Amino acid sequence: MTNYLKTLSKLREIEFKYKAFIVDIWGVLWDGIEPYENSIPTLKKLISLNKPVILLSNAPRRAKVVSKKLQSIGINSNCYSKIISSGELCRIRFLKNKNKINRYGKKYYFIGQPSDQTITEMLPIEETKNLKEANFLLVCGTRRFEDNLEIYKKELNAALALKLPLVCANPDKVVVRKTGKVLICAGLMADYYLSQGGYVYKFGKPYKDAYQLCFDHLLLKNLDLKKKDVLCIGDALDTDIVGANNYGLDTLLIANGIHKADLMYKRKLLSESKLKDFFNSKNCSVNYILRDFSY
Repeated sequence: MTNYLKTLSKLREIEFKYKAFIVDIWGVLWDGIEPYENSIPTLKKLISLNKPVILLSNAPRRAKVVSKKLQSIGINSNCYSKIISSGELCRIRFLKNKNKINRYGKKYYFIGQPSDQTITEMLPIEETKNLKEANFLLVCGTRRFEDNLEIYKKELNAALALKLPLVCANPDKVVVRKTGKVLICAGLMADYYLSQGGYVYKFGKPYKDAYQLCFDHLLLKNLDLKKKDVLCIGDALDTDIVGANNYGLDTLLIANGIHKADLMYKRKLLSESKLKDFFNSKNCSVNYILRDFSY
């Protein structure tokens, strides 16, 4: 699928071609602990050029919670135009959706961390610790970062037996720390549930409504904006890149993220022909590849 691919050394080589940017957070701006070296200056540079930046994240929590966390590590609101999170999308499309709640019921069984549960705040739904009382599962991720999928299979299998739908607030399967440590996400649990015959709702990337929400916001700033004017930047093929492909936007893949082991050898990018072969094997199209998010 990748017919055109250009390896970049800096974002400035192609920045002038685009009027706005949709940027992933984990794997591009930070590793879940601290920001990458060039992420903050690069964001500030784009904003200084009057180019809106939407941070589109599969974080399973409200956008205001994501914003507060980013501020704590130095990525302040002057570094971007808006945050759109999968948690917020889940809240809008399912948890606040009267038709969905009336269809399934108001009681949910929660799997995730306390900070993720803010997506249910001030809504007429309630948590139950008893699966047999639940109307649906709300899965935001693991309860502890070090957990693996096996820990949750007993709960998921019990929910499957009860035929409960699973609502997934983060379609990511894994994320990666700078150290190379892999952490599993809600998407892996949702995929397991689906593979066992369960019914699953997913919200966030790579689904089109996430990109449409971004584009709608960008149109408020520039009514003449076209899809060709927007570049999506991310580190995950299955979500960031496939989602942008499906919506018809150009893509830039950050190599020093989830796919680092497949894209680089001894800290250097593979040849463009080998990269193309890899992307084609994943059925996705990448326009540009850059080692790190740097201007």
